Amino acid sequence: MFDFIDGVPMHPLFLHAPIVLVPVTALLTLAFLVPRWRWALRWPIAVLAVLTAGATYATVQSGEDLKANLELGGEIAAAIDVHQTWGERLLYATIVLAVLAVIAAIVVSRTAGVAATVMAVLLAISGVTAAWLTYETGDRGSRAVWCATGLAAGETESLEECLRT
Repeated sequence: MFDFIDGVPMHPLFLHAPIVLVPVTALLTLAFLVPRWRWALRWPIAVLAVLTAGATYATVQSGEDLKANLELGGEIAAAIDVHQTWGERLLYATIVLAVLAVIAAIVVSRTAGVAATVMAVLLAISGVTAAWLTYETGDRGSRAVWCATGLAAGETESLEECLRT
């Protein structure tokens, strides 16, 4: 389902959504820390966080489908396994972010007290964590692809060294 469109792997197409949506959502969660902005941001953040989790799910699934269609071995397979692990972590983080965003929207709609502040802090922590995981996942994925490509083209001396830097 999430493998190819017209012979083009869907994973490199889908991954652009989390790369954009997670940092934007994370920035909004930081803005949500400002009490006077919470009321206006409560539902936009919740909707965006749910969309982000869905986009991340589609990206992870398309990556798993792409991996299943490729015959990889050695260090490249190990690098892609690491990337996949980070991608799964990112998926869980975006699900937590979506759940917290919906809860925060409900709490802020009902109260402006300590509960709203606690939810804002938890939401910001979740947003920053998801943004960091997005960076780590993308870095590992891009290294797995580009280090192998550089090695094949003779531009990289050692795949192992390229993956470590």
